[in-house]
Amino acid sequence: MSPEEHWGLEGAMLRSTAGIWQNWWMQLVAGLLIVAFAVLPWLWIGYDDQAILPYTSNDALGLLLVFSMATLLSAFFARRVGRGGTKFAVVTDVGVVLGFIALAFQATYVLEPGLFDGDISADSVRHLYFLGTLFVVFQILYYLIVKLQLIAATPLVALIAVGISYWLQVVASLISGAQSYTQYFWYAGPAVLGLVLGVLGFLKAANLLIWILSLVIQWITPALFESAAALGQGEERGIGNIFSTLVSGTSKAVAKLEWQGPVLVSLATAMLTSVILLIVHKARGSRY
Repeated sequence: MSPEEHWGLEGAMLRSTAGIWQNWWMQLVAGLLIVAFAVLPWLWIGYDDQAILPYTSNDALGLLLVFSMATLLSAFFARRVGRGGTKFAVVTDVGVVLGFIALAFQATYVLEPGLFDGDISADSVRHLYFLGTLFVVFQILYYLIVKLQLIAATPLVALIAVGISYWLQVVASLISGAQSYTQYFWYAGPAVLGLVLGVLGFLKAANLLIWILSLVIQWITPALFESAAALGQGEERGIGNIFSTLVSGTSKAVAKLEWQGPVLVSLATAMLTSVILLIVHKARGSRY
């Protein structure tokens, strides 16, 4: 089989697979499955309290990770399979939203059954505020990542890619024999960012600026995640006080972060991806 025939067959297979997801109900199912996958580790963790979705009062970081994974996966699905189409993105997002609503009701019913009778505790109020805030923020990020051009969407991916690292570390902590490899999963997020940077390319000055900006954002985000989680479990009130506490906590945590390893992983992955794509494009006779 000639290279042209091979690429033609590969393209036909990809189009056939993508065609399965063009039905609206399959897009809806995809959104539900993405949420189920993102929350899967907490299905094990929540065995004792029977709540699947992480609860703010005891695992605000876990709630952040579930939203991060669901947003990244659904945005990739809508952008790659749905080619950024608005209808495709909306229907997929409906599935994601329905999944989160079901999980939120299940967790609330198990941990705060009195809420449905009008008995609202302070923990319930804080959980609903934190959950609602995350929902709005990650909904905005989802649509921006799907609809913006790659050069503009890349820094947004850098903002939440660290969630992949945390999420995989949670999974590793639950698997017997995998705990010793937990530290290596920390580089999964940087590797994913490196893939995105590699697809973006480095042959334009604007792209190089985005590389630098994305790496800086990646350096800050672990501290931002930790500070946001601590804030969710804290007692702060008022927008001004919450914002100042978030900024202060993030700035203190950033100084303690190890940045060299993640940056090197991202750069190595990005350069390797860019070079491979450059070779492939030149082999196909097209411009990179």
